[in-house]
Formats: sequence, structure tokens, C-alpha cells
Amino acid sequence: MQKNILWSLAIAALTACGGAQPPPPEAPAAADPTASAGAKKPGPEDNAASKAAAVDALAAGEARSGTCDEGHKAALEKLLTEIENGMKAKTGEDGKPLDLQLVGKRVVPLGAGAKQMEMAVSGRGTEVHVLAFGVKEVSLDVLVGNTAATTMRSPFQRSATPAPLAIDLPKIGTVTDVQSDSRQVQIKPGQPIVVKLSGQGCVGLVSFLKP
Repeated sequence: MQKNILWSLAIAALTACGGAQPPPPEAPAAADPTASAGAKKPGPEDNAASKAAAVDALAAGEARSGTCDEGHKAALEKLLTEIENGMKAKTGEDGKPLDLQLVGKRVVPLGAGAKQMEMAVSGRGTEVHVLAFGVKEVSLDVLVGNTAATTMRSPFQRSATPAPLAIDLPKIGTVTDVQSDSRQVQIKPGQPIVVKLSGQGCVGLVSFLKP
């Protein structure tokens, strides 16, 4: 009887010692490669700053070379076509077409000094609207004969196209902060005007005659 008890106790001890195996140690969590100290993902402000720096570099390069980047030139020409179509579709307060006539349009590289060009105006109208657009600062003056014209800006400066002004640059993306300047001047029928442009990089210049 005593042996049976001892045998039972021995079996119980062996069972206790040889029970379920302890669970394996947990594997350490994989390190997050983006969780380095001080690192953060680029946000909208970083992207905007990067785009602004790229625009600055583009304009500075064009100003130094005196020529337009091909992608930039194509984007400005597309914008001028959109402006031409938008202006020709404009109507007055009475709903009748304004019949604005295109005088001329071109893409002009600007540098350290101002650039002057004469624009021949033909037609019976006496009201001319001159508009300039670019991704960097741009300003213009209009001379009628040898006299500086009025400083009145054209009401079409910000409404030349139905959609908000934007320029799509192949290497940079869409630039919505388009800079612009304009003048509305009175001339004698058929009188030429002289446009004086200042700025950096390439700009689109377009003018219309209101009959």
C-alpha cells in the first residue's frame, strides 16, 4: 500500500514536470523603416515649397539664357489660346457678343531689363486691352505714340478664361498662382501702341481690340 502511494506521488511529480511545453518567445516586432528619429512624411507645405523652388529655377534659367524652356513655352501658348477663345466668347451686360478682336499674341522671354515691342492695331475700334501672364512676377506699361497710356487695368485680367487661370508645366506640375498684369487704353482707329514688359522668365502677351 505504501509503495502504491509512493508510486502515485512519483507519477504525479513526473506529470507536473513533463506537462505542456511553455509557449515560444514572441518574435520582436519588425522595425518601421519610416520611424527614424525626427523623420516625417512630406506634407502639402513641403510640396508647395518644392514647386515654388522649381518655378524660381525655371524663370532664372530663362532670364539668363534669354530663351524659353520648350515645355514652358508650349504651356504658355496653350494658355493664350484658352484666353483667346474665352475673350471671343464674352458678352456684354445686354447678353450680346462683345466681338473682341485679337490684335496679337506671343510668348516673350524676359530678363534683367525691360523689353519693348510695337503692336500694330488695325480696325475701327478705339479700346485696346493688353494682358500679360506668367509663373513669376510680370508688369507692363503701354505707350500710345510717345506718351504713357492710362494706368487703368483691364477688367478682363482675371476673367479672361471661364476656368481659373492655370499653367501646366511638364517638369513641375500645375501652377495655379499665375501672375498677371494688364492695361486698358484708348487709341485713335488704327493707331499702333508700344508695350513695355518687365519680369523674369517667359510670359504670355495677348491683346484685343473692342470695336
